[in-house]
Amino acid sequence: MMKKMILLAAAALLSTAAFAQTLSLKVPENVPEAAREVLVQRFTQMLQGAGVTVGEGGETLFIEGKVTDRMETPGSASQTALNIDIRAYMVRGGEVLVENTWPVKGVGSDEADAWLRAAKQILPRSKAAESFMQQLKSKF
Repeated sequence: MMKKMILLAAAALLSTAAFAQTLSLKVPENVPEAAREVLVQRFTQMLQGAGVTVGEGGETLFIEGKVTDRMETPGSASQTALNIDIRAYMVRGGEVLVENTWPVKGVGSDEADAWLRAAKQILPRSKAAESFMQQLKSKF
């Protein structure tokens, strides 16, 4: 019985070590700094939860944001509302291996604040994040 437990523990350790690769994150400069920091934090949490080491070297996970709609509320305390598609993808050999897009909305006092509020809607434990991590692990 003890030998079986040791073998199971060793197998689990080896399977984790086999997947323990490093992935770096890249967010373009056109994303405001505070929103960029939140996106890196959220995707780091997702990746670490899936057993992936985040750091320099290895493959790169690209995270981009594209504003699909922009609205301004009229008045003295105007607000900026942005609909943003946050896209995360990994490329190898010029081919996109895995990708996912999170449509989010942010409303703030200016565009940077709206970006920040939108970025905070990416939840590391959401079904979309879990599905993306499963796809990533299968291609990584």
